[in-house]
Amino acid sequence: MRIAYLSHVSSRWIKQRPHFLSEALGRIEGVDIAFFDSLFVKRGRLVKDQRLAVPVRHLPLVPQRLRDRLKAADVVLSTVSALLLLVLWRPDIVIVTHARHQRLVHVLRAARVRIVYDCMDLNREFSDATQADVDAESRLRAAAAVVWCSSTAIAEDVRSTHPRTKTQVVRNALDRASAESVFVAPGAVEVGTVRYIGTVSEWFRFEDVLALLDADPDVRVELVGPTDVRIPNHPRLIAIGPKPHAEVLSLMATSDVLVMPFEITPLVLGVDPVKVYEYVVSGRPVVCSDYPELAHFGSDISRVSGTESFVSAVLAGVGAPRRTQADVRSFVDQNNWDTRARSATGAL
Repeated sequence: MRIAYLSHVSSRWIKQRPHFLSEALGRIEGVDIAFFDSLFVKRGRLVKDQRLAVPVRHLPLVPQRLRDRLKAADVVLSTVSALLLLVLWRPDIVIVTHARHQRLVHVLRAARVRIVYDCMDLNREFSDATQADVDAESRLRAAAAVVWCSSTAIAEDVRSTHPRTKTQVVRNALDRASAESVFVAPGAVEVGTVRYIGTVSEWFRFEDVLALLDADPDVRVELVGPTDVRIPNHPRLIAIGPKPHAEVLSLMATSDVLVMPFEITPLVLGVDPVKVYEYVVSGRPVVCSDYPELAHFGSDISRVSGTESFVSAVLAGVGAPRRTQADVRSFVDQNNWDTRARSATGAL
């Protein structure tokens, strides 16, 4: 089975679901897979040394931010990209990740290629989503042989809009080899260092973090990942930017507490966050803003509502002992990308 995984996320963006899932699919016997993304990206925000364990090919797709202004070019280059994908890889199945791929899907289906839509967000809830994007995703949901949904909230949404479309919940997960390397040799905890790993955007609750810093002068907060909003000025709030995935895992393991302070927006309600899985494997205390999709983590994390409970939970976690390797290994056994990939391909 030859699969093309066509991602709107660059192969060198901070590692996310498309990278992990494509690599896990590539480890399945009988599956040949290549990762396709756009040739045109903002290189300053990429992880310099990141390389995937599957072949990577670049297509001349118009960047998402320019599609409205370059509509004619988008149509032409989407068609060219679909033809290039067919010639370069000759796939049986193409997995797409975004409404911006809908025009490619039209060409690919004409070539009798089976389409899987790997839906990892409620995309219409992004602030830059246009009505054209919403309409394109609706057509994509209808065209897909199956929609892989990263959360139950997304699956329920797809079933409500397209009841005839087949859905399968394929939650996010962990890279087993990377996870095991962390809990075998986690490194010394940096006392008082609280870290957030991931993109810092409009949904980040800076008020929680600033209240935490005011509550304890010995706490410092580091933000590890790309940033597209202004960071408040505070001497113990440090944005250190994106890092290679191996370094990110090491930073998690040496954190005192790991946090995810989010505004609970309609967009967030559909997210099953990869970072929380990785947080748990670090063995350190994990504090997250509460919403229903986090319920399946159970007692592995602390779920909080509001600034006061966030501050209390983080301070309670400072200096706490690390979870046992047995606990962490059990979590990895149940929540790794290889398990998710086998389940996903089994449904094909």
